[in-house]
Formats: sequence, structure tokens, C-alpha cells
Amino acid sequence: MPPISTHMHFGKIFIENTDDDIDIPSFIMGIVYPDTINDEDFEEVHSLDEDGNIDVREFYEQFDFKRLNLIQKSFVLGYYCHIWFEEYYKFNASKLIVHNNLELNDEELSAGVKNILRYYDDKAIGSYYDKIKIQIKEYNTNLNLKELDSDSIKLTKDKILKYFKETSPKNVYLQLIEEDEYVKFIFNSYRKIIKSL
Repeated sequence: MPPISTHMHFGKIFIENTDDDIDIPSFIMGIVYPDTINDEDFEEVHSLDEDGNIDVREFYEQFDFKRLNLIQKSFVLGYYCHIWFEEYYKFNASKLIVHNNLELNDEELSAGVKNILRYYDDKAIGSYYDKIKIQIKEYNTNLNLKELDSDSIKLTKDKILKYFKETSPKNVYLQLIEEDEYVKFIFNSYRKIIKSL
């Protein structure tokens, strides 16, 4: 599954390209929320079907958007984007070509790919989220949505704040995955999710 940095990268592209009104802190809280759920609830939170695939339609239909305010809608939209992107990533990330010209062993290659994706994510995001760091810190975790676990919302806030404090990896093998290919992969996911909405 994609790391938080990739969800944040995808979230930035979504926010920048949508015509809908979005409360950005709520959207970001929603896009990270599913990764803070405990293992026992993973299946339910990710709306998995009997084959282990994410049923994004089932997730989407459990909310009555006409009754939600902007903050609630933005959170749910972020949550939807998270599970939709996880399903996209599951079936499409293998299309990214990994160039292991350095003949790294499996452990080194895995760490190298993780680092290069984080590096590209951070480069694409830049300072985009700097303005909302304080808003996330002060975020009211009581969204009044019966479908959500308030303890996990608090954990989400902590996870995002921790992410903001982390730095990009220093040792990156730039030749492992071409930057243009990765950026295109993320942007293509945005174009597909817009069709699903």
C-alpha cells in the first residue's frame, strides 16, 4: 500500500484540480484516516469485498452528502480518495519500471524504492501544506459522523503532524524509477478518480 507521502502527493493534485469547495485540513485528515485504524477494523474501514478488493461504491453510498457540512464532506471525500487510491495503487503500481542497474539485493531495493517515492512525493508537494500545519494541530476531532471512530481521528492528527516533521531521505538512487514516469502515474490516478465521482 502507498505510504502517507504518496497519499499526500495524490491529495495535493486532487485539491489543485477539483472544482469542488474543499476544506483542506479536513480533506487531509480524511485521506490519512484509514491508515490509523487498528488491524481488526481494517477490512470494514477499507470496505473490502469478499475477494479482498476495496468496494469504493459501497463506501461512498454509506454517507448522505446532502446532510453533511463542508468540513464533514471534505473529510469523507479525503477518506474516499484514500481507499480509491489504494485500490488504484494495488493494481497499477507494478507498471512503474524499477531499474535495478546497481544490482541491489531485495532488502536494499525495497528500501531504495521506498526512499525514491518519498523523495519524489516531497519534491512534488514542496511547501504546499505549510499553511495548514497549524490548522491540523488545532483541528477539532469531533466531526459528528457516526460512521467514524473519534479515537482514530485523534491518531490521524498525530500521524499527519509526525509526517510534517519528517525529512526527505538523503540517500536516494535516482535511477531506480524515472521521476516523469512516477509523476505521470500519480496524475493519471487523479484523472481516473474524477471519472469515478
